Amino acid sequence: MRKKVLITTAIVLSFALGAVSNAATNLEVIQANLNHGISFLLNGEAWTPKDANGAKTAPISYKGTTYVPLRAVAEATGAEISWDSKSQTISIYTVKQSESNEPKERKPFSSDTVSHLQGGITANGITRNKDELLFGETQYTTAFVVYGINSAGQGLNIKVKSGTSKVGVLIGYKYGDSNRKATYTISANGSTLATGTVMNGTVVNNEFELPAGVTELYLEFEGSPGGDGAGYLIWDESWIE
Repeated sequence: MRKKVLITTAIVLSFALGAVSNAATNLEVIQANLNHGISFLLNGEAWTPKDANGAKTAPISYKGTTYVPLRAVAEATGAEISWDSKSQTISIYTVKQSESNEPKERKPFSSDTVSHLQGGITANGITRNKDELLFGETQYTTAFVVYGINSAGQGLNIKVKSGTSKVGVLIGYKYGDSNRKATYTISANGSTLATGTVMNGTVVNNEFELPAGVTELYLEFEGSPGGDGAGYLIWDESWIE
């Protein structure tokens, strides 16, 4: 059923902030529709906007543009909203003022924060083999692994927890008793996020920022022609924020 609503031309989203007491000269009567057919995905997961009382709200369609409740969207994405009735001003803070200088919680790689995505031409997955995960005198316990690394480039897909903004990884490489090395690249949606080189039998650290909304990463190793090495993303010292 089509419904008529009153909205302001300056800030149509203001209905989500409560009643707006403004001079009549700043209000304009228009005809728009509540669009109940639109659904939302927040970081890939279903999401329903709600008002301050917890009631479901619908977006508005007006002249080919869709308007959504500002407070619901802002709070769902971590922003803060405030309303100044005297100046008729809505303030939006993308970082909470009380937490702007506080570091995010760092969580280690675990089955709760990362997962392996099936795919790839060569064998890959998760290993807990002690012989594989012994680098020098350090014994690691768990890692994503891809085998058969050569000059053609082999990799694996992983997924990090929704809402992750930064990732730290420990990368390892093994190739028998040789002095060979491999390069690695971590990418998302075709964009390179981190790259480096790791020598046989060693590990290296790397940190990178994760674009908003991105959860799936591709780790690719490239080794020597005709090689048969193994590349590792070691959980023990890897983390997300």
